[in-house]
Amino acid sequence: MNALQEPREIASSLRAHLARHNARVVLLSAATLAAAIVLWAVLYAIAQWLTLLALTIVRGEDTALPSGFPVVFAAAVFCLLAYAWIDRRLTPNDMPRDDKSVGEIAEDFLLAIPRTTLAAWSTLTAWQSLSASEFALAAAFLERLNRERRVAMHSLPIDIPDEEARWRILFALQLTQIVDLR
Repeated sequence: MNALQEPREIASSLRAHLARHNARVVLLSAATLAAAIVLWAVLYAIAQWLTLLALTIVRGEDTALPSGFPVVFAAAVFCLLAYAWIDRRLTPNDMPRDDKSVGEIAEDFLLAIPRTTLAAWSTLTAWQSLSASEFALAAAFLERLNRERRVAMHSLPIDIPDEEARWRILFALQLTQIVDLR
């Protein structure tokens, strides 16, 4: 932003910036979903091969894959996804730890593909949209921020009186890396 931009130009630039951000969100979510689908397909092939190998060892060469294998695999996938979802709800802190037990490491491997699948949806939560009035308020705030270089948090109600709109605007500006809150 340069000093000559008016709030209308800032709002237009902000709209374009949010549109680029949302396009990246959709692209990243689609790529994550595609990776999850490929990983599930690879896991299915490996599970199918290992099942057939075990049955061949036990029953001999003329063994076929059980007809219920896809249903059992689908049930296992559902259980893993449910477990990963519950685990995410119960332990929202994703900070890596230096020391983990063998069980926790095994759990991380077991839940890697389900977590990737769930990440495709949670990536979409980064989608940001503001109403026309919120764009106008955000533009006026950004114009003031450009002019003053720093704005105290306690003075934000002057720029954005509606508390709900204020937090939506600040979250959108922070998530899209336009502003940095300190």
